[in-house]
Amino acid sequence: MVEAPATTPMMEQYEAVRGRYPGHLVLFRVGDFFETYGEDAKLLSRELELVLTARAPDSRGDRIPMAGVPQHAIESYLGRLVRKGYKVALCDQVEDPRQAKGLVRREVTRVVTPGTVLDERILPGPDHNFLAAVFRPQRGPGAFAAVDVTTGEMFSGPTVTAGLEGYGEALAPFDPREILVGADGPADELEDWLRREYPRARLERAGAHTAAEGLPVQFQAEGASESETAARRALGEYLRTTQPRVLPFVEHVSLGGPGSRLRLDSKTLRHLEISQSMDPDSPGSPTLRDVLDETVTASGRRTLAFWLRNPLADIEAIGRRQEAVDTLRSRGAWLPILREELRRVPDLARIGARIAGRRVRPADLLGLAQGLRAAGRVQEGLRQGPLPAGLDPGDAELRGLEPIVERLERAFRDPAPSAPDAGGLFRPGADAEVDRLSETEGAGLADLESLERRERETSGLRSVRVGYNQVFGYYLEVPRSQARLVPPHFERRQTLASVERYTSPELRSIEERILSAREALRARELEAWERWLTDLESVVPLLYRLGRRLGELDVLSTFAAQAQERGYVRPVVDDSRVLQIREGRHPILDRQLRKEFVPNDTDLESEAARLLLLTGPNMSGKSTYMRQVGLLVVMAQVGSFVPARFARIGRVSSLFTRMGFTDAIGRGKSSFLVEMSEVAEILREADDRSLVLLDEVGRGTSTFDGLALAWATLQYLHDKIRCRTIVATHFHQLTGLVEGLSAARNAHLAVADRGREIVFLRTLVPGSTDRSLGLHVARVAGVPPEVLSESERLLKHLESEGVALPGTRHAGKARPTRYTQAILLPSPETPDSEFERALSTLDLDSMSPLEAHRWLVEWRRRLEGRPRSGASP
Repeated sequence: MVEAPATTPMMEQYEAVRGRYPGHLVLFRVGDFFETYGEDAKLLSRELELVLTARAPDSRGDRIPMAGVPQHAIESYLGRLVRKGYKVALCDQVEDPRQAKGLVRREVTRVVTPGTVLDERILPGPDHNFLAAVFRPQRGPGAFAAVDVTTGEMFSGPTVTAGLEGYGEALAPFDPREILVGADGPADELEDWLRREYPRARLERAGAHTAAEGLPVQFQAEGASESETAARRALGEYLRTTQPRVLPFVEHVSLGGPGSRLRLDSKTLRHLEISQSMDPDSPGSPTLRDVLDETVTASGRRTLAFWLRNPLADIEAIGRRQEAVDTLRSRGAWLPILREELRRVPDLARIGARIAGRRVRPADLLGLAQGLRAAGRVQEGLRQGPLPAGLDPGDAELRGLEPIVERLERAFRDPAPSAPDAGGLFRPGADAEVDRLSETEGAGLADLESLERRERETSGLRSVRVGYNQVFGYYLEVPRSQARLVPPHFERRQTLASVERYTSPELRSIEERILSAREALRARELEAWERWLTDLESVVPLLYRLGRRLGELDVLSTFAAQAQERGYVRPVVDDSRVLQIREGRHPILDRQLRKEFVPNDTDLESEAARLLLLTGPNMSGKSTYMRQVGLLVVMAQVGSFVPARFARIGRVSSLFTRMGFTDAIGRGKSSFLVEMSEVAEILREADDRSLVLLDEVGRGTSTFDGLALAWATLQYLHDKIRCRTIVATHFHQLTGLVEGLSAARNAHLAVADRGREIVFLRTLVPGSTDRSLGLHVARVAGVPPEVLSESERLLKHLESEGVALPGTRHAGKARPTRYTQAILLPSPETPDSEFERALSTLDLDSMSPLEAHRWLVEWRRRLEGRPRSGASP
């Protein structure tokens, strides 16, 4: 049948829905499909690789593009769209088309966006899925808020770092999938910056100030700054349109007061490879999270990831976690039993969110009951030994949940149906009306069996049988070879190749009773299901909190098991400015290389030696050593034990890194400008409790420019900021500066030179080295022999020349300094230098001793770069 023109009421209905949901991809239910039209159809076809078809011509005679997906597979297609960053509005049929008078009534029943997904089939695993909001006022600090609707957690606070970088640093621990951008003035600059910083996230403008009317109290942020209040309200307003059922259950979780968390910006998280590999060509390379994640629950995995991106800086809080790890470790053989029970606990927080958002399935509720029983066994086991100080395993929450366990087990069938409307949801005795309707349906089915037996006996049709399909309902089926034998009361319904299908007055009567009872039963089951979910809403906050408690227990027990199995030690974390590690090991490489990894010591202290300058050849391990120190600090302040013989970590307030060699050509930034921007941010934001790790400062420009910048940066960190710092460099001239600083020292990674064979010992030793071994690295990389040969010739030529730089005196004498980075290479035909030409024209026979002395003094000043004074030679 040909569709009506595009101006039909159905298309008007579709356009009206699109008008109410701007910026959304509207999927419009028509029969067994969700369809979309026009430009949206082209988009859907392109993004999901669907066939683009067309509806009947519109009033102008143009056919309207159309694309659609089957209703039974909608979750799969929704997941693909959301992962691509789209907002989708599902407009469903809210009445039975068979009973509709005219146009079928349709309403948007669900809005899905990247930051508000609840369905586990769409979510990318158990990790947090944050929706964030930022607000930039015209003056003063900005603010952020972030909510994970799947766990009911909301965090908020002011930005700490000045400028646009402050918003990136504030959001870095959350890695949001969707960001709402608000500002008192224009927000273009902030929005563009966030889009570059978080390319995976979907961005949307938020209103400058959202009214508080109708929002739960946690979104009104009483007592907070205007900016933080605006950020929280933006989240609340967004959830009011996307997840209104979940909105009341969101809880604000405190991140602690100022200085309670170790600051890690997005660059440091990336450079240290906390949860994402720094190498874009090896996205599967192991990270710190990978080597520590031996958690056994979904909430534990989520908690570990969040802790690693939000380490503590509060000594007491760190101590409480360490004490819990120590106590659990001391439980010996019981620890694996605890972890096995934890493994049986489902994702309680997400079940709670799906209850609130009406996305829960019957199997989830059975899993909830079984998980709560496992949680009870965990708590019982904890009480049999010393309870870790500061650990809250959720006793209070579990007591509040105990009454629902037996009720759930008595109410729902096991195994549960796939969906609430699939039938067979409740056990006998759970609901009297469900029982009555089930009996009526069962009696009708028994009557069908009786009818089939009687028809066989009375008609002599031994092959007659009762069947059913959704088009014709119940029927009596007879082989066509016996069709001439059917009795008169059989009424033909359908003819197929090998059978005839009939009905009868008695069959129609039974069918009416069965279908009527079945329809009433399904309606009653859905009604009872909704009552169950309404009752369970009261325990959603308990599920959120118990899920968090058990997730924390899972992480702490994982740390305890790793301390047992890997030989990790409990670090001393105190309020000093000491950073002392004995036989420390890189936590990632230690797991990869096992016994082959070479441990090293670290000694930094604010007054004696707060700055360490690392020199050494390429590939000797300088960057690895610096990352090792940074990772051990993160592990210690997360509460984990660390891979070392001994560790003392004076509390670190912020950890800054400058590593790697990247550019941002799309933003008009060269690699050197990116490097200098990162250095500038560190020099602005670091304080005397920071740990700064710098790799090759100044290498992206000319030798002397880079050397001067590196020199001044080291002096500023040492003299002004006075923070613990490790700097790796190939500017060997800097070692002279270090010797003149009161709290700095040189060290290098040892190398054994065995002729043409180089052995990297990976051992940190005091003192500096001026060897880079760049030609060795080039040889390993496969540079052609003729290039290597020429390089060796030029290297010898360059090493034969020395230039004295300001400040490089040693024992009162000018110290020759070798070129170690890119310079203009001389050729064999290079003309004599100005000094050589002047010397060759000098008349020594006629020059007095005093004149010769003055001539030499002046040339020394020239070569040292000092301004001229005195007579000319």
